[in-house]
Amino acid sequence: MATLAEQVQGERMARVALSMIAEPNDPITGYVLARHGGVEALRLIESDDEVPGLARADTLMWRERLTARVTPGLLDQMAQAERHGFGTLIPADKEWPAGLNDLSDRAPYLLWTRGAVSFLMTALSDRYW
Repeated sequence: MATLAEQVQGERMARVALSMIAEPNDPITGYVLARHGGVEALRLIESDDEVPGLARADTLMWRERLTARVTPGLLDQMAQAERHGFGTLIPADKEWPAGLNDLSDRAPYLLWTRGAVSFLMTALSDRYW
C-alpha cells in the first residue's frame, strides 16, 4: 500500500495533509516543515530516517502521534474540501501574508481560504475608514 507521502503530489497538498494530521502550532512539525518542506516532512513521518536536528526520542513521539492520525479517508477529505470551494495559501504564494513568516517554526502550515484572497495583501488601515 502506498504511503501518504507517495500519494500526495507537491508542496501544497503535503501542507494540506499536514494541516489535517498535525495540531496547529506543533513545534516539531513546524521545525521540520520550516527546514525540509511539506513533501519531505510527510516522508519523514512515515520513514525510519533520522530527522536532522531532532533528538531520536522527539522524532519517535512525533511520528507516533502523527501516523495515528493518518486515516484511510484522509485523501477523500482533502478532495472534499476542494469540491466545497475551499482553497489554500502556502508561503510560496504571492498572496501569503508576509508577516506570518515572522512566526518562524510557529507559522501556519497553510491558510484555508474561501473567496477573494486579495484582501490579505491589503493593509488593515486601507480596509476600514
